[in-house]
Amino acid sequence: MEWFFASWAFMAYLSGPFDTTGPYEIERNRYEPPGPADKWLIDIAYETAAAETRCTRCGAPLDRPRLRADAWPVRVTSRCRSSARHRHRADVSRTADGLRTNPLIRA
Repeated sequence: MEWFFASWAFMAYLSGPFDTTGPYEIERNRYEPPGPADKWLIDIAYETAAAETRCTRCGAPLDRPRLRADAWPVRVTSRCRSSARHRHRADVSRTADGLRTNPLIRA
């Protein structure tokens, strides 16, 4: 079986990088809404961030964040668990490298 992996490694070395996005002239549509995978990644990232973040005004822990994912940038909102219910928000935008997440700040 070593011959199979050796030939594969040799061909991978000789061939150029493979681009899955298509021809370079065709640019991805910037106005398409976020897909399910984008929403899932954002949701997981901000659930983790909200669990570790405290309100900057009163120090109470934050509730589970909510996404408004109609279009880019995606808006993430959360409230603190105190009686004042201070709002916190963050914007997530898509860049050429991937997703750019901002910290939850008091709105």
